[in-house]
Amino acid sequence: MHRPALVAALAACASQPAAPPPIRFLHTFDSKETELFNATMAERRLAVESSLVPFARGQQVIAEILNDGKHCPDAIRIDATWLPELVAAHLLAPPPPALVALDWTPEAAALAQVDGRWWSVPETVDGLFVARDAAQAAPASPSIDDLVAAAKARSSLAVRVDGYWLVPWLRAEGVELQPGDAIASQGAVHALSKFAALFGGVVPAPPAAGSEAPEELRRWNDGEVAYWVTGPWQLGALRDRERVAVSALAHAPRGGQLLVVPTCAPRPEAGWRLAGELTSVTVELVFADAFSTVPTRRAAFDSAAPLVRAEYDALGSAEPLPRSPVTPLLFDDLNPALAAVVAGDATAEEAAAGIARGWHRLRTRP
Repeated sequence: MHRPALVAALAACASQPAAPPPIRFLHTFDSKETELFNATMAERRLAVESSLVPFARGQQVIAEILNDGKHCPDAIRIDATWLPELVAAHLLAPPPPALVALDWTPEAAALAQVDGRWWSVPETVDGLFVARDAAQAAPASPSIDDLVAAAKARSSLAVRVDGYWLVPWLRAEGVELQPGDAIASQGAVHALSKFAALFGGVVPAPPAAGSEAPEELRRWNDGEVAYWVTGPWQLGALRDRERVAVSALAHAPRGGQLLVVPTCAPRPEAGWRLAGELTSVTVELVFADAFSTVPTRRAAFDSAAPLVRAEYDALGSAEPLPRSPVTPLLFDDLNPALAAVVAGDATAEEAAAGIARGWHRLRTRP
């Protein structure tokens, strides 16, 4: 190349602005969701450097990163139950007014706030409901007793040994998932006993810990399940979603996934841009079509598939878990105690007393 042409080419390159660095995003997507996220962001020409944090350890890992403050992401996807603790620790920045003003559904808007103030952008709404074959009648009512009666008639119910699944049984006895004396009451003991009695009868013996989700899918695909207590996160994996119907479960918990920007974010404006992209009507519909996730924007919901709209309706009567920093920590005592009762290694009375002792420590934590 002649020297004048080389000089001109170098000058042209120097005049072009450097591409902005990729948005640093910490998320809890599973492998298939991550694949779709990466493809969708590439289509939208948004450079994102994403990192996965396992959901089971997500709250702890995220808190450690943000408290350290040295390697903060620009945006994070979190479970709604983690929001109060992050807000209480002053680790999050509020979203810009333009995002707050979007057409959020009431359930989504409530999840994104703490004490009436916005601290996040809602990405999905989820919770528990009852799934069944569309050719089969729904239980007579949303009550637990009617669900179990309908399942006994077909000798088939799917429910998981997990404290989150126990919540409707506790609430039916007037017990909320929060520290206090109620968890040691006769109502809680009765709830634990009724739940555990399902297994080995209308519900098969539970599979090995960690294999619950694939085993539930196998049973559904093999036609072994008449009624299935589950949430949107499972329906996206079904190969026959067109034959699925859903209905409400009384006292079911409702939650969701949120997008937040930490106060230590190196590029907070980029983090909120990513949050806006992920909650755009187009992207919400992409994820709803792929995974049956429930959108948080009214416009996306209005254009969603019938099953997704039915999920939203079924979750309408569900109730969020208490908005407290300790709520996610309650499962550390609840889950193993429930498993012990189901396995016959502890009585409901023993389990309830043990849970109460563990939760008492949470009431006195600094």
